Amino acid sequence: MMLVLDSHCNDVAVNWFALVNDYHNMHAEVYERISGHLVEPLYLSTSVESLLNRSPLLIALYEQDPMTNILPKEHTLYFSAPLNVSFDVALAQLRNRLHIQFSGNRRGLFHYYCPSVASYFFERSDTIDTGKWLGCFSSLYFYRQTYSDLAKWSKVVVVSEGGELASNLWLLTESQENALNDKYHENEIVQWATENNIKELNWQKQKMVHLFCSQHQITDPQISSRLRHLIQRYDVALNDLNFHSKSHQTSENIVEHIEYLMSRENAYVC
Repeated sequence: MMLVLDSHCNDVAVNWFALVNDYHNMHAEVYERISGHLVEPLYLSTSVESLLNRSPLLIALYEQDPMTNILPKEHTLYFSAPLNVSFDVALAQLRNRLHIQFSGNRRGLFHYYCPSVASYFFERSDTIDTGKWLGCFSSLYFYRQTYSDLAKWSKVVVVSEGGELASNLWLLTESQENALNDKYHENEIVQWATENNIKELNWQKQKMVHLFCSQHQITDPQISSRLRHLIQRYDVALNDLNFHSKSHQTSENIVEHIEYLMSRENAYVC
């Protein structure tokens, strides 16, 4: 499906900006194909300017711009903003979102411009949190690249007032941390499935394993892998089992008990 950028968002006329993430020879390709466009590296005049050769590029698009058919969907985000939002303001907003802080005071450079990160962060966070993060922007298009969903164009529309530009360090909300953790957990499942040559998964049931292991202090990867195999074999959700752990139970005992409950559940179904 081709991407068509709307001329209005919430009945307000908008301009569009393309943010292209770095890939091999990206800078040369973009500069060769633009025609009078405003374009600037995201990292320019920031604390990560030393990485300028790997910086994403922000491009101000024309109306019905053919660049949308040229830029690779796997590497590009599209942001809309009201007509009174200048290129410099849009650029400042995106630069102000380069650094994040997690709840435990851990800080880092945030690669939100990578569509595989954006797919989780923008689509699985609370919409109000996303609206505040987007600030001056009205909406966002990205090509969804999650492990558990089909790849397709996805749109996020702001449903709240924009955030302030003042701070250059964004404190992640709980919903945003959960969204990013979701990416990590799904990657963990994919690695397990690949190692065990498993082609089809029940994502919702497999994603319960991480929470279950956290709740019952199961840290041994072999034990958690065994639990995943049981879910794959019996196709039973952990929260459907009448399981109550006891204080003296080891991780091995817990999984053995789970296997007993799943086999019994399976026998009832059959």
